[in-house]
Order: sequence, then C-alpha cells, then structure tokens
Amino acid sequence: MFSRFRYFMSETFANLRRNLLMTLAAISTVAVSLFLLGGVMVMREVVTQVTGEWEGKVELSVFLREDITPEQTKELQAAITGMPEVDQVFYVSKEQAYEEYREMFKDSPTLTENVSPDVMPANFRIKLVDPNKSEAVKTRIDGRPGVDEVTFGGDAVKKLLRLTGVFQTVMFVFTIILLAAAVLLIANTIRLAIYARRREIGIMKLVGATNWFVRIPFIFEGIAEALFGAVIASVIIFAGKVFALDRFQGAIPFLPVTVGLDDIVRISLVLMGVGVVVGAIGSTLALRRFLEV
Repeated sequence: MFSRFRYFMSETFANLRRNLLMTLAAISTVAVSLFLLGGVMVMREVVTQVTGEWEGKVELSVFLREDITPEQTKELQAAITGMPEVDQVFYVSKEQAYEEYREMFKDSPTLTENVSPDVMPANFRIKLVDPNKSEAVKTRIDGRPGVDEVTFGGDAVKKLLRLTGVFQTVMFVFTIILLAAAVLLIANTIRLAIYARRREIGIMKLVGATNWFVRIPFIFEGIAEALFGAVIASVIIFAGKVFALDRFQGAIPFLPVTVGLDDIVRISLVLMGVGVVVGAIGSTLALRRFLEV
C-alpha cells in the first residue's frame, strides 16, 4: 500500500515538473482567485465587527425648537421614554451641547470662537433596544409639539453596508470567474501530461494496470496544483494581516477591527478546501475528455 502511494506521489511531482510553465500558470491563477476569495472573507469579518459596534452606539437625536416650553419638554420626554423600542433617553441642554461642541472642535478655535450656548439646540438622545426600529420611532416623534428635527446616525451605517455589499459581490463574481479559469488551466495542464505519457499509459494498460491506477496520479496532480495556489493565497493573506491590517488597527484604535490568527487559520482552511475541490474538478474534467481508461 505504501509503495503504491509513493509511486502516485512520485508520478504526481514528475508530471508537475514536465509541464512547469503550465503548472505555474495554473498555480498562479488559483492563488489569485483564492486570494480574492480570502480577501472577501476578511472584509466581511471586518465589516461585521465595525457595523455591529457602530449600530450598538448609534442614537436617535431629537432636536428641540427654540420656543418649546418646559411642560412640552417634560411631556415629550415622558412620551419617548414610554415607547417600547426605546432603551434610554438623555436630555442635553444648550449648555451641555455647547460644551460638547467645544470639546469636539477644541483643535479648531476658529469654529468655536463665534459660537455661544444660545445658538446650540437642546435635544434628546435616544438609545434604542434595536437600531433597526429607528424609522418607526423617528416617524412617531416627528411632528410632535416642540420637535424641530429628528436625525439618526445609523443611516451612515446602512450606506456603508450597502457599499461594502456591492463591493463584496463584485469581488465574489471575479473570484468565480478566476476559479473557472483555474479549473480550465488545471484541466489543460493534465491534458498535456496525458498526451506526453500516452505511450507509457498504453503499455501500463497492456500489462494489466487498472483504470484508477492510471488516473490517480493525474487527479493528485490537479489537487496539488490547487493546494499550492491555496497555500500561496493563505500566506499573502497572513502577510496582509500582519503588515497592513494590524498596523491599521494600531493607527485607528477606536475602530474594533480584530481579525485574529484563528480567523486567518479558519479562512486558510476554507481556501484549501476550495482548492481541493477546484483541483479535483479540473483533473476529473481532463480525465473524462482526454483519457479513455
């Protein structure tokens, strides 16, 4: 059994060496396509973390009119507090809004020197139980006495999700196209190997070699090419994490981008699994079309 396996391995690597240029082309195509797939998976992980963190912190802001009375303010606060979608309500006076404004633009004195507390609107800040209920709450608050405007910062999160969703879809389509090209390249590489060994294969059949004994080295060849490509893609993704993503996280610590080594290992295992499937499909396609055994 071991001698057969050793024979299959030796034949596999011999075939890889015989058609070196085609082999390198197939490996490169697999590496690029799987790198794109891995990049999409990393991006999805980052976007999920960032949007999840932002959605948890996003609040509804209810800006009050200048002529609102204290009674209307109390009634409005009581009405908002009583809504089942609302978790917490905070009242921000003009003075508090002014202090927050000054703190936000403390490094830009030109933006604060001509601003006084009188021009800052008092407002309610509402933390929701579920940010997805923001539109319903906003609709119920709009038009109430004393309400000037209701804004929701989650709109930016929704736009980010739409933009990244489109980008991921485009990347995924390119990945599928490149994987299809990799299948065809692997099939063509194995076809050349079959053609180069056609006499040897004929002799093997004459002396009693079974169909699977002839086929297995070619199947291994396709899987090996795809696995080499998956390993290269995984190494590039790991290097991107160490030299780009980790540095980005250090430069912007307030963004919760924490793609750990376990995430990279998981993604690499997925890429290798996809690589095995791609190699097996490519080699099977070549065997069915070009090897009559």
